[in-house]
Amino acid sequence: MRPAAAAAAVVAVVLALLPAGAAGAADREWRLIDVEDVSSAVYTQGLASDHTGLLHGRGYTTIAPEVAVDGWTHIGDGDLHRGRMYDAYEQLGSGRKLYTITAPDGRLSRYYHRLTPGEQANNSFVTVSPSGRQLVSGEWFTQKRLLVFDNPVGRPSGSALPLAGTITLDRPLQHVQSCDFVDATRLVCAADLPDQAVYSVHLDHPLDDGAQAHGTVRREFALPQLSACTGGEYEAEGIDYDTKRRVLSVAVIDPSPCLLNTKIFRYSRQR
Repeated sequence: MRPAAAAAAVVAVVLALLPAGAAGAADREWRLIDVEDVSSAVYTQGLASDHTGLLHGRGYTTIAPEVAVDGWTHIGDGDLHRGRMYDAYEQLGSGRKLYTITAPDGRLSRYYHRLTPGEQANNSFVTVSPSGRQLVSGEWFTQKRLLVFDNPVGRPSGSALPLAGTITLDRPLQHVQSCDFVDATRLVCAADLPDQAVYSVHLDHPLDDGAQAHGTVRREFALPQLSACTGGEYEAEGIDYDTKRRVLSVAVIDPSPCLLNTKIFRYSRQR
């Protein structure tokens, strides 16, 4: 993280370059505090903060070799919880998804989910509920639900991971790239369509009270579009909420031909 004075200067420049009204799009709850350029090779798919606030990236160079050799060549947005790293993998055409948990000592455990009827094979993200008892995951295209699993931590590696329930959304979301919990009844999600934006999903009850829940969707704010390249489309990717520091981080890949660069926008929570 750059020193506070330098970060403030960068943010001031960013705000000056954004279209009129975009700087206030965080709707008073989220205030932009930092912008950082990182490598898309590491941060092209996801973000997860540890107990120190350090962000760990997820991208094609972070795929575990032992799962890559088995054909799991796409990694989604992951999550860190109590020192364990949770990752979501997809292998289109296999009829299943893979979730892994990496322990602090580096030991990796695998859990396989067989697709249910109508379920998309895409595995965009995985996030852990604040209690640690549930996992929430996402599909792709236009969806009116999120998937809920019981956290398999402690179960033997190779175990099956059946669907435990769903979060039914009151309105559809398109191309949800990632979600993270703010608290037991609220998630924040980064979506790509109709534009790159952050949404909240407010649950009618904590998942500890039942894996079948209803989610009310609210658009929070559009993500900034700021790049030296203008020849292609921006792409929102990973999202992370650091509950200890009340900081929201969202990754956006620069458009072509600057695809090797990703920007991480950080927001502080004001209320």
